[in-house]
Amino acid sequence: MSIKDIKNITGFSSSTISRVLSGKAKEFRISEKTSRMILEAAESVNYRPNILARSLRLRKTNSIGLIVSDIQNPYFGELASRIESLLREHGYSTFLCNTNEVPENEEFYLKILVDRQVDGIIIAPIHTREWEQVESLRNGTPVVLVDRIFYETKLPWVTSENTKGAEEITRELIKLGCRRIAFLGGKTETYINSVRYEGYANAMIKAFGGLDESLVLFKGYSVEAGEEMMEKLLGRRSDVEAVFCVNNLVFFGAVRVAHQFEARHGRTLMLAGFDIGKYRNLCTRPLISADQNLGELAGAAVRLLLSPITGPGSEDNHLIIPLSVNTFGLPGRADL
Repeated sequence: MSIKDIKNITGFSSSTISRVLSGKAKEFRISEKTSRMILEAAESVNYRPNILARSLRLRKTNSIGLIVSDIQNPYFGELASRIESLLREHGYSTFLCNTNEVPENEEFYLKILVDRQVDGIIIAPIHTREWEQVESLRNGTPVVLVDRIFYETKLPWVTSENTKGAEEITRELIKLGCRRIAFLGGKTETYINSVRYEGYANAMIKAFGGLDESLVLFKGYSVEAGEEMMEKLLGRRSDVEAVFCVNNLVFFGAVRVAHQFEARHGRTLMLAGFDIGKYRNLCTRPLISADQNLGELAGAAVRLLLSPITGPGSEDNHLIIPLSVNTFGLPGRADL
């Protein structure tokens, strides 16, 4: 149904009807009685505005692109859900794109979203540096990086205290008496892997004066990568006492192998990692977790994105969100 149908019912002009339907009745001093008649008529004919035509006219689509690296990862699933919910509260719909940790997919989706004329884009990027396509967007479509960021960029970004969190995790393991602490990392060139490894290395060097490279492995961010690294680690260093996993999926893979190792050797490995605290009830073992504040990350990303869309923009556009390091099931300690 169209405005013409409402005009036939009410007898009001197309311009008056259009102003009421677009929420501009008060601006044009249209009476409440007239507005009510038009809105009731619109409802009776099940009127729906032509979103495409409106977008072309206003040069605004009220849609945002959200690109995440792995939607199967519960961490990114929850982050995406929180971002989508916040955007909906501001009147925006969300196009969710999953890159599966493939850089070419990230480039593909970025082009698609620009072609769809979204009002802005939030990315948890796989790339470690800006590429030409991203640079060309800077003066057009607003782009915000969340969680993972580029090493050098003028784009707005928000991430967590990754280095500090990783250092705190490692210090907690050292306090428990662990010396042979392994690190199971992601892709070596990525920001998240680098800053979390930096925190681990800082703590180990401060405590012991150096690093044992045979305890450090890098592979990826998946469950399969966690399994592969853990098997390789325990195959060459059966004396390992604790394992620090770079993310939750690596932990899921590592803990499977750890169970088998513990059954064979009769001793428990201490496991730690990022964003594993919420799974403490799924496994009966002590854990140390650096848990990111997904609500704050999502909220900051949305604010950074909408700020230049709805106003002049924020001066502070590089944000680091505090996280919490929590212990679970440790002897003599209450869970935090």
